[in-house]
Amino acid sequence: MVKISVIIIFICLITNSVSAQPQIRIEPRNVVFENIFNRIDYALLINRGNQPLRVDSLSSANPFYIVSFENGLVTPFFVNPDDTVKITILLSNFYNITVNDTVDTLWFYSNDPESPRDLRIKIDFFDDDDRGICSGIISDEQSNPLADTKIYSLYWGIYIIDSTSTDSNGAYSFLLPKGTYTIAAEKEGYQTIFYGNTSDPYFAYPITIDSGQTVNLNLTMPYIGNTGYKISGSLVDSAGGQLVNKGVVVIRKGTHTPTLLKGNAALADSNVFAGFVKPDGSYSITVKDTAYYYVQGFSNYYLPSFYNDEGRPAIYWQDADSVFISQFVYDKNIILVRDSSYGGGKASGNLISPIFESGNSDGISILAKSLDNGALYSYNFVKQDKSFSVNNLPYGRYQLIAQKIGFPTSQSEPFVIDSINQSINGLSIIFNTSSVEEEDLLPDKFILYQNYPNPFNPSTKIKYSIPSVILSSSKDDESGVTRRLRQLTAQSDIKVTLKVYDVLGNEIATLVDEQKEAGYYEVEFSTGSFGNATQLASGIYFYRLQAGNFNQTKKMLLLR
Repeated sequence: MVKISVIIIFICLITNSVSAQPQIRIEPRNVVFENIFNRIDYALLINRGNQPLRVDSLSSANPFYIVSFENGLVTPFFVNPDDTVKITILLSNFYNITVNDTVDTLWFYSNDPESPRDLRIKIDFFDDDDRGICSGIISDEQSNPLADTKIYSLYWGIYIIDSTSTDSNGAYSFLLPKGTYTIAAEKEGYQTIFYGNTSDPYFAYPITIDSGQTVNLNLTMPYIGNTGYKISGSLVDSAGGQLVNKGVVVIRKGTHTPTLLKGNAALADSNVFAGFVKPDGSYSITVKDTAYYYVQGFSNYYLPSFYNDEGRPAIYWQDADSVFISQFVYDKNIILVRDSSYGGGKASGNLISPIFESGNSDGISILAKSLDNGALYSYNFVKQDKSFSVNNLPYGRYQLIAQKIGFPTSQSEPFVIDSINQSINGLSIIFNTSSVEEEDLLPDKFILYQNYPNPFNPSTKIKYSIPSVILSSSKDDESGVTRRLRQLTAQSDIKVTLKVYDVLGNEIATLVDEQKEAGYYEVEFSTGSFGNATQLASGIYFYRLQAGNFNQTKKMLLLR
């Protein structure tokens, strides 16, 4: 009898030992990315066991995803019995997907005896075999080829998707998915250069790669040597504190007393230096001379951020701290915040500002701010021709924000990205070059803005501007040759009409019909305010602005 009791106790101990274990569950087991606007999904990681679950790592066959856990958790981490952790899966590297990559598995490794567990991924959109070649020669200023130079390709000018090195002849070659890129070259002892022979990525020339096309791009790198003036540090994720192993750091001269109210800070000059982040998350950049510098970091699917002494993210330059580089400066870490660029929307337009008539629009970045939740979603740079384009926007309401070191921020008109308006063109940002406490600058051109909201029901707002001067563009001289003039003529009050029409050209409403002085104006069109407008059906309508010789029409959509 005693023997039987001992056996029973022994069996019970074994049974309890076997059953006391963690048990990982992932729900749902399948994630589907349907199109470019549906590139983010969620799952739950659950510990169904009776012991703590240790999640060690995760892996997939393809580097197409950014996987994050709630509350900034990073592996390894523990999940208590019956606890749940939310997983966010972002399809980031979508431009590299081919037909062979449309099915994948994300593996989760843990102390579960049945580890690893899988999360199945299916991708329903791709561009197969739509690739081209970018190649060229990298040389110094004496035309000597530079071997072992690191070459980077940046999709849309901001996403680093590939890198290679030059051979002994200074030659390089990329096979890239079709799209818009810029190319950069980095080598120890030389100044990092972007295509267009500029050290400033803001002014890098874009190139378009089409399917089957070969584009040749040669770059010349200035020798800088060992000046003794160097700055180093790391890019750090603000959520989990892990190092960010891909990115570029840009530094430009300047210092200031931070304030959100004044725009009279010392301007950063055109002396710009850049360096790419190493796989361990570190960066190191040599500059030519001793001075104060702003240090700004960029990485895929993070918002740009400046260095500051408090060790926190600094999206806006007013929150940054300049760094005095007079020797080798260490540990200037830049804290980055994830952005939310998981859509396929695009917003483009031009910068408007009198101070930049000479083309000096360097160092201006554009951020897309959601009007629905206040989050910043994506960014890009203003080019030398004052144009800009921001991509990867999800559906929603937005406003673009422009910032340049030493100036207050400026905003575009609001706009909407939705299934009807996936690409918004013709946006304008009137760059404020004075203190926000001073009077606003008068416009220097006629502008009819896109209505907002669009689509609308029952009302929408239309904004327009009347300039204080008129530009005379050309004149014939005595020989009959047309010569362009930059003659500005004072503008007095002008007769302005703003009318709404249907698709047949029938006038629906007159919103403005009076003399206007120079300035910015906004008027509301409501379907219940203008006669038979209450009977308007869903569909496309047009609004036309006429002021002197200026005449422009835009369309809007009414949805009942």
